[in-house]
Amino acid sequence: MSSKSQEANMDFKIEKFSAINTASVRNTGPYESVTAAWMTLLMNPCIMPLINESTMYIGVCYDDPRKVAEAELRYDACVSGVEGFVCSDPVKPLVIEAGDYAVYRHVGSYKGLAEAYPVIYEKLIPEAGRKPKSGAASLQIYRNLPINTPEDQLITDVCVPLD
Repeated sequence: MSSKSQEANMDFKIEKFSAINTASVRNTGPYESVTAAWMTLLMNPCIMPLINESTMYIGVCYDDPRKVAEAELRYDACVSGVEGFVCSDPVKPLVIEAGDYAVYRHVGSYKGLAEAYPVIYEKLIPEAGRKPKSGAASLQIYRNLPINTPEDQLITDVCVPLD
């Protein structure tokens, strides 16, 4: 086994998630253009006061960019811990389903995330004897933020719901 695949396996596990209530803003278009959705969400006066040190920042990725046109890619920028928020468009509630998730930890630039998906779906999940949940969106849980973290130290957990 190569050191790269050993490294990938060390950063991979199966976890059981509880449902996560979030506030979200949808972005349709290239995944590189999601910053506007994040700014809309985080600067919203209904959401800003609810954000604290326990808030989770989650990207919900609905489409495979290898199969869906870039202009049609769907992504929801989400924050947790906002139970009971009252807002209107474009901020909407979104519940992330409970269940088993394959979790792969990516360290480094967000630009490298695309390379992780084939490894997760085609190698790590099958090697674990599991299957991705058909039609389910994957999650990107951002464990630190680019506003105060060097790009090469960003930590993102890529989470794939499992059957």
